[in-house]
Amino acid sequence: MTPDVRRIVHIDMDAFYASVEQRDNPALRGLPVAVGSPRERGVVAAASYEAREFGVHSAMASITAKRKCPELVFVPPRFDVYRGVSRQIHDIFERYTPLIQPLSLDEAHLDVTAPLIDLGSATAIAREIKLRIREETGLTASAGVSYNKFLAKLASGYRKPDGLFVITPSMGLAFVETLPVGKFHGIGPATATKMNELGIFTGADLRRQAREFLTSRFGKAGEYYYAAARGEDHRPVVADRQRSRATSWRGARCLPWSRRCAPGSGPRAGPPASWRGR
Repeated sequence: MTPDVRRIVHIDMDAFYASVEQRDNPALRGLPVAVGSPRERGVVAAASYEAREFGVHSAMASITAKRKCPELVFVPPRFDVYRGVSRQIHDIFERYTPLIQPLSLDEAHLDVTAPLIDLGSATAIAREIKLRIREETGLTASAGVSYNKFLAKLASGYRKPDGLFVITPSMGLAFVETLPVGKFHGIGPATATKMNELGIFTGADLRRQAREFLTSRFGKAGEYYYAAARGEDHRPVVADRQRSRATSWRGARCLPWSRRCAPGSGPRAGPPASWRGR
């Protein structure tokens, strides 16, 4: 990447809660594990990769998960432990850049355009961060590298688990063209359905729409969709110290990667629905 192009890394831990449980309890390794309650009205907060092979995913009703995978092992969540591991990971990030924007306990954007430790490329930095996370926490992370936040997040999910994928400026447009709109960060199931009804199924379809058409149908979000379809995203990485409120969990007033949590404000019983499929 040329010097005038931003270098953004997106780090996403692999099946974070479930992986922590399998790390801390060797008897769970290799088994389909769900973090959550097995009760009739319970919900899966996270699923191991073994459980995902049966179609189990986060935000799924526990009764449905058990029907899909009768051998599913439920373990209760340990949010204090997850927050502690999250702080460990954040400490690793801080060795490379002060520009860290947490998205949840298990993922963050890093701007390494002007890193504290210059390894020659954002890809090399991402690779070393993955290595440090594995060595210091015993967990794996996937990393995406690109010239903006939108593409870096897409890249991190491209080769999960334990993946590393780079989307260069010359690749961005082509990568987005074939992507189903439902895979765009910021486009949920309802919006994807609405787009499909308008004949918009892929990034290429989205790019063919006029800005005025998208804003008339989707409001201010239409501006974002118009830019994303062109592989563009000018949003900066906002360091957590600049964020007055984090919303990783419903109702939580907490910066999940930091130690600054208001008394009684920590994470609630489970993740938001946007975590589906993690």
